[in-house]
Amino acid sequence: MDSREALRCFCRVVETGSLAAAARDLDLSPSVVTKTVQSLEEWTASRLLARTTRRMQLTEAGEQFYAYARRVLADTEQTLAALQASRGAIGGRLVVAAPVSLTLCLLAPQLHAFQDEHPGVELELRLSDRPVDLLREGVDLAVRGQAQLDDSSLVAAPLMVMQRRVAAAPAYWDRVGRPAHPRELVARDCLPYLGGSDALRWQFDGPDGRHEVEPRGRVRADNSLLLVDAMIRGAGVGLVPVPMMAAPLADGRLEAVLPEHRVEPRGVWAVYPSREHLPERVRAFVQFLRQRLAQG
Repeated sequence: MDSREALRCFCRVVETGSLAAAARDLDLSPSVVTKTVQSLEEWTASRLLARTTRRMQLTEAGEQFYAYARRVLADTEQTLAALQASRGAIGGRLVVAAPVSLTLCLLAPQLHAFQDEHPGVELELRLSDRPVDLLREGVDLAVRGQAQLDDSSLVAAPLMVMQRRVAAAPAYWDRVGRPAHPRELVARDCLPYLGGSDALRWQFDGPDGRHEVEPRGRVRADNSLLLVDAMIRGAGVGLVPVPMMAAPLADGRLEAVLPEHRVEPRGVWAVYPSREHLPERVRAFVQFLRQRLAQG
């Protein structure tokens, strides 16, 4: 293992919290990771990690070396990116975390288009609806869809805004009646999305002010596409971002209601750890998404 990869290996051990986790992340055997750390300790003549059977933590020397390793890797990344950019090329491994439904409905074509434009980029996608720890999990950038981002040390670049609507299958509306006001939803089978505040309340702003509805029904899920499928099958009423049900709305399988009552939209953000030493591939990917999603 060359010196750059050894430093990267050490950083992943620190960030994941264990030798085994770093080995899995880097697709290396645990013995290779262990030997790499030992080699670095011999090279620095310092004990970098205090290891017991239950936990591992940095020594004082380890903290200094970790800061050094991060700085060297960042400087190397920036230099290589500048050289690649001077040749009109962007390359390297780009790890992107994104929600499942948002990716399948909206991002997938953009991801393929980005790779077509930058064939030197090795794209690794990690699809999950749970929040990820970017630094600990080795993620370059996360795409997140929510109304507002929590206060954070992360950098968040806005990509687009998704409007949301209340909708159900026309046959369901024919059976139970189309609501003229949000308060009528309490008598309908609602299909709440378990992420965020929507699991507990649906909030509307209309001509007569603000109204909150507690969504109750027999189906709830943490995946918007599953809810859309349930809506199409007539299971009830969903409150879903329009891009995720654009096709069934267009072909009549779903029908939106309450046009005069606005629901807070969902922002889509690109989130990454720092503007300092930002890899060129990350910068290019954010710019690409902003342009493409704004056009859509």
